[in-house]
Amino acid sequence: MEMVLLRMLDLLGQSPLLLMLASAVPVAITVAGLAGWRAQVPDTLPLAIWGLILTLWIFAPVTLTEAQVILFRNFVSIIGWLWLVRAWGRLVLTEWPAPIWSHWIVGTLLALLPLCGAVVLIRGL
Repeated sequence: MEMVLLRMLDLLGQSPLLLMLASAVPVAITVAGLAGWRAQVPDTLPLAIWGLILTLWIFAPVTLTEAQVILFRNFVSIIGWLWLVRAWGRLVLTEWPAPIWSHWIVGTLLALLPLCGAVVLIRGL
């Protein structure tokens, strides 16, 4: 059972489609935050700033060689991604999101992640 789980995690971690979708979520949240800020929705500018910081953290062209530093960078990226998605979800559930098109993009990306993950697992196993 443990071998199957490790194989599944390996397949999901090496899928370029899943990595692209997961990397696009902070960018879309940043765009949604900026669009909400322009529409004067409260609490959207901090979301956009944190989304921009996480996007820069993920896409920074830094070459790392030590395994522990790479693991730390990945850990911070995952925790930051989860926190940003949680903050975006709280904003959408507590405020009326405006403009709605920007939040639909984020929602679509988040809906595509498990669907594409299932396809990757079906094709790989």
